[in-house]
Amino acid sequence: MGLSSGWLPRPPVAPLVLIAVWAFAVAHVGAQQPPKNAGPDPVENFCMRWWSQSVVKNNTLYIDSGVQRFNDSGDVYLGINNYLLTIDMTRTWDWQVPSNESGGLTIDVERKNVTSPSTGTAVPNLIRGHLFHGPYNKSDTIYNFGGATYMNNQSFEGYRQPDSSQYPLWTYDRTLDSPWDKHTIQQVWQPNHGAAAEDTGRGFGFYLGGQIDMGTSTLTLGQPFRDPTQNLYMPLDGMLVINLVDLDVRADNISTSSMKRNSPRVGGALEYIDAVGDSGILVALGGQIQPGLKFGEIANRTKGELIDFNTVDVFDLDSYFSDTSSNGTWYEQATTGDIPAPRIDFCTVYVSAPDNSSHHIYLYSGFDPINNKAYDDVAVLSIPSFTWTTLFDNGGAPRIGHNCHRVGKRQMVTVGGNVTTLPCDWELKGVAFLELSTVKWGSVFYSNITDTEYDVPNQLLSVTGGKASGGATASEPKQGWTEKGLGEVFRKSRYTIPSTWPTSNNSSGTRDSTSPKKNNVGAIAGGVVGGVAALALLAGLLFFRHRRRLQKESPSELHGNEIPRPSNDEEKDNYELKGVNSDEPVELPGPEAQELSAPREFVEADHDTATWASELPGTNTVAGGVHGKPIVRTPGDDLPEIPEYTPGLRRPSSAGRRRRSSSSSAGSKKAGDGPQVDGQQRVEEKEDYFSKPAIGPSAKVESPRSEDVFQTPHERVSPPEAGPVAQNDVGLSRAQVSPPEPSTKHTEVPMAPGTAL
Repeated sequence: MGLSSGWLPRPPVAPLVLIAVWAFAVAHVGAQQPPKNAGPDPVENFCMRWWSQSVVKNNTLYIDSGVQRFNDSGDVYLGINNYLLTIDMTRTWDWQVPSNESGGLTIDVERKNVTSPSTGTAVPNLIRGHLFHGPYNKSDTIYNFGGATYMNNQSFEGYRQPDSSQYPLWTYDRTLDSPWDKHTIQQVWQPNHGAAAEDTGRGFGFYLGGQIDMGTSTLTLGQPFRDPTQNLYMPLDGMLVINLVDLDVRADNISTSSMKRNSPRVGGALEYIDAVGDSGILVALGGQIQPGLKFGEIANRTKGELIDFNTVDVFDLDSYFSDTSSNGTWYEQATTGDIPAPRIDFCTVYVSAPDNSSHHIYLYSGFDPINNKAYDDVAVLSIPSFTWTTLFDNGGAPRIGHNCHRVGKRQMVTVGGNVTTLPCDWELKGVAFLELSTVKWGSVFYSNITDTEYDVPNQLLSVTGGKASGGATASEPKQGWTEKGLGEVFRKSRYTIPSTWPTSNNSSGTRDSTSPKKNNVGAIAGGVVGGVAALALLAGLLFFRHRRRLQKESPSELHGNEIPRPSNDEEKDNYELKGVNSDEPVELPGPEAQELSAPREFVEADHDTATWASELPGTNTVAGGVHGKPIVRTPGDDLPEIPEYTPGLRRPSSAGRRRRSSSSSAGSKKAGDGPQVDGQQRVEEKEDYFSKPAIGPSAKVESPRSEDVFQTPHERVSPPEAGPVAQNDVGLSRAQVSPPEPSTKHTEVPMAPGTAL
């Protein structure tokens, strides 16, 4: 808890006192003013942008700051984006269409040359932070947490020195005249490069791990952090729980010592799944650790160890919310399937089947800093089977430091990223889309399908079972639960447990885990079970009493032959049905004409049927009839011919039989063509989304980079070869839409001075 388990790895008392003195001194440092010149326009001079903060809220995509490679009249150089960008997500648009044409993408820019109204401090422009969505009742407010100043080009005209770490949280409310304001969460350091997720229903943000480096604050500008590439850093352990409803509440830093490897991590991902457990779960994936790192030692990004995806860590939020003085419970779970290579700086989104019977975490691209390898692939972790599936790999445009967001129920938007094989991003606006159900990349965002339900892709159904609309049958990992306590969490939900999951609770695991501490759990459970049993017994007695009273009453019978009563004699009378157009008895063929041993029941006709209709015992069914319903003839309904007998409970077809109604003739014709298959209909609709866009045809766009001469103060960079822009399409994988000459699956990333990642 607190500092001892959080932002510094358990320092002795003396350093804690020193930290407190530093924090007090920093709080009284004069506030910096915004730079007079913010640098080139980030949209008009766009070349590439990565390590930005972004979020989708209230149908708006916000993109804040980030490292940007500018293309300024042919000169390409690195700097910082000093603007807040917004994109309207209520309309359909294509990023390949110029913004001044119909259907084109328009990006609004707002310079952050303002100060906090409460302190006069300039709004920072940082990298590797996180934009939280925040509570739903704050529809126009976003929450910018953490981050660091980009230090690799301090001569950039928009550069500003790092501030203190006293206010790591900023809010932006677009409805206010002074939209930016800063807040303290009473923590010593401002982290960056951590993993974040949030429970928007409760209004809590979660920030796992992270680091401090040269760009963190005024206290880290010198040794031992002095490294403009910011490859040197100090990892921070623990997970912050941030109250986004009450910003004056101290953030709680809970211990993560029970996580895999028990080591602080950077560059990983964290996903919140609300439908699992009583309060939802957090799933932590990937990242980088520094085993054996001692207090006061500095880590290097090119060293250390990457966390593989053979296991993931799961946090039961109810174990924390039920007792906030505790650290909650982390579980480790092994995974199977086509496991992707370990990495950092990837992005993830999750989506659930409509009935919550399965959940899927999509992982896109990333970077291995130890072996200098970049990836262009998409893999999916399906839960609760915890199975990996690779949807595609070996693309030609690896990305690093990008963000992903789910828009609506089935579209994923990617924001920015360092494309390691090109001098500039081939996505001219820095955004693209993956349709999560069809697994197809495209340049068009379709606003008219945001409410369309997600269909589980065919590639994942072999893992989950069920069908596209849900009904997954895989309710646990094939190899069993690594920790049995996690299986119990998945058997609870704030929503309805999927009916397609097996009812058995059998599970196997390699080690047990202690369940979250509860008060009088056994007594409460016993009381609940006893109460349910008593209610069930009482309900059963009332039911049988009511049934016995009903059995004593004689039914009102129609005129005609006497209804045969049940008999205890060993020999039962065989009752035969008469032919449809004949008074001769017709016997059922073979074994189908067997009498049931159970007592017969009275089957009475409706009150408005013909008075001479005969009732039949409920144990006989004529071919084409329905069990328990008598065959009733009415005058004038005699058939002109005896239909051929057809075995089974099917209505015999006859060309000469009269129809009782002509209103369903169209439907009968359709039925003759065979049943309509839901899956086929769904596929046709999905293809229509991407083959017939709602907007006009995409115009051929000439890249603004094609005629430019690219250069930096340190090197000259050749421009990409000009080529036709791919038509929208959809149906193409990202590798097909991307540059035609892919490199290799693992792309060597240049680490030259001035172009550091």
